[in-house]
Parts: sequence; C-alpha cells; structure tokens
Amino acid sequence: DMGGDWLKNGQVLCQLVNEISPGRIKKVNTSTLAFKEMENITYFLNAARALGVADVSMFGTPDLYEAKNLGTVIQSIYTFAGVMQVACPEFAGPKLGDPIAVTVNEKHEHKMATQTGGLSGTMENVSATTGKREVAGSPPSSASAAPPAGPSAAATPAPLPASADAAGLDADLKAKQLAKFDTGLEKEVCDWIAAVVGQGKGEQTTWEWLKDGQVLCALANAIKPGAVKKVNTSKMAFKSMENITYFMNVARELGVPESSMFGTPDLYEDKNMGSVMNCINVFGGAVQVSVPTYTGPRLGVAMTVEATDKKREGGQATSQYEAMQRRMEVERPTDGGVTRGAAGYSG
Repeated sequence: DMGGDWLKNGQVLCQLVNEISPGRIKKVNTSTLAFKEMENITYFLNAARALGVADVSMFGTPDLYEAKNLGTVIQSIYTFAGVMQVACPEFAGPKLGDPIAVTVNEKHEHKMATQTGGLSGTMENVSATTGKREVAGSPPSSASAAPPAGPSAAATPAPLPASADAAGLDADLKAKQLAKFDTGLEKEVCDWIAAVVGQGKGEQTTWEWLKDGQVLCALANAIKPGAVKKVNTSKMAFKSMENITYFMNVARELGVPESSMFGTPDLYEDKNMGSVMNCINVFGGAVQVSVPTYTGPRLGVAMTVEATDKKREGGQATSQYEAMQRRMEVERPTDGGVTRGAAGYSG
C-alpha cells in the first residue's frame, strides 16, 4: 500500500520533521481520532512549507489519510528530503535524492483562512531547482547577460541552468483546465441541482456553493431519501470533506463508475471543477435507472452502468506506468456511448 497505513496517522511524518529540525513540531497527537491524525498530517505539511517545499510539490490531507493519491504523498516526501539537504545543512543523517535549492520570494505571513479563499492568501511563491533536469522555467534576467571580456573570461564559470518556476507550471496547468472547462455543462448541472434541492447558488460561484458538501448531500437525499444519514453543518475542513465523501459513496452505490468520480481535493480545494461537473452529470444519468422511484427533474441521458459491488482482490500495481488502471471499474453505458445529451436537464 506504498506505506499508507504506516504514515496515515501523521505521527511518523511529525517524527521525521523533528529528527531533521528538532522541536519544529511542538506537539504530536497520539490520539486515534480522525481529526487528530489529520492534524498531525497538517503539522507536517506546515513544517515542510516553512522549510521551503513549494506548494506545487505538496499533497492534500485526503491524499494520505483517505489514500486518495499515495503517489503524490511519496513524491512530496522525496522533494522534502531534497529540500532538507539545503535548508538544514546541520542535519548529518541519511540523505534521499538530490539537494534542492529553494528561493522563497516573499516572507510568509500568518493570515486567517477564509471560507471561500481557504489558505490561498497565505501560500508562498517558491522557485526550486535541483541543478539537474528543469521544466517550465524562464531564464532569469542575469542568465542572458553577456560574458565578461578580457583575460578573466576563461575563469568565469558557466551560467547555471535556469531554475524551474513551480508556481508558473501550476498556473499553466490551471489555465489548461479552465480552457477545457465546459461552462454550458456547469449551468445545466447547477440548474438541475437547484431544481432538485430547491436552493440556488445565488451570487456564489459553483465552487463556493458546493465545497462544503452540504448541497451535494441534500441532492443525494432528495433523490434517494436517507442515502446520507447525517450531514455535517460545521465549517471545519474535515467535516466539509466528510460531506463530500458521503456524496461520493452514494454516487458509487447508485451506479457512477470509478472512472467518472472526482477526488475530494478536486472540489474542496478547487483543483478540478471540470471533473466535479462531469461526475454530477453522470450521476444524473445513473439515478434515472438505479432510482426508478425518483420522478423529479432529470439531467442528461439515462445511463445503465455495470458496476461490481465486491471486494477487489489483488491488483496491486507494481509498475509506475501501469498505475492503478487494472483496478478501475469499467464503465459500460447503454445509451449508445452518449454521455450527455444536447437537451441537458429537464424539469
């Protein structure tokens, strides 16, 4: 399981930080309560950021705690190990990977997180380089300067390779997502949700409206009463993410295949709203078949999906390239391959 069970409660990660930078994490929770274990993970992430790991190299708490993306967790720890070789030169213990020099462009100020903005206002802009292979970097202005003339020119060292701008790469990826975002589908999905639950998003963005998961849970209960037994009304992050997980579990139960699901950070952290919209659209088609007692507004084309509800035996991926492809359910729509009809939602 790539160490997921071992690292899940965050205690080992906190110990790792304190071994490298003694006293960095003042108190490590030993409780087995979910929010205490997630708090340990947050302590590690905060320490990693403070020591210079770029936000683009970080993972989300659900990536580890819910085993959503352990590959990202392992990659983040690998980057952390490289940064520590430069940020903590006094540490003489075992090394992992190549040293990564990090430049923090502006002082990190402690600011209050907001409900709509999260911690975006407190994130550092970081540029990192290993001195080896770099991507998406723009040469600094000094890199293009002409070499000095005269006898001392031969002794001048060659200019260092341009450092990769991690924030720039992240922005490029976000821009590509936005370019592919289907605003027409977003409107159909939001209109359908509002018609089903009897509550529109008003002046909020779709992300602000859905991020705490309460509207999605209300949607599930309106279609199949009692599907979500208890909806969290707290604004605490892990409670909101728990609501999102409740909806996703109902979606799976009602026939939405894994290939159409989204990850909790896709919605809660606004990572990929296109994936969220697509999942809800597929959900709207699946419930037309799996919940025949529901007679309310409809979204998309009715879709019958063959999904197995049994323990997945074996299937552990041993190849980086194979990933988890052979463990995913296969979506077999019976609507002739059309996922979304032109008619959209119908009341």
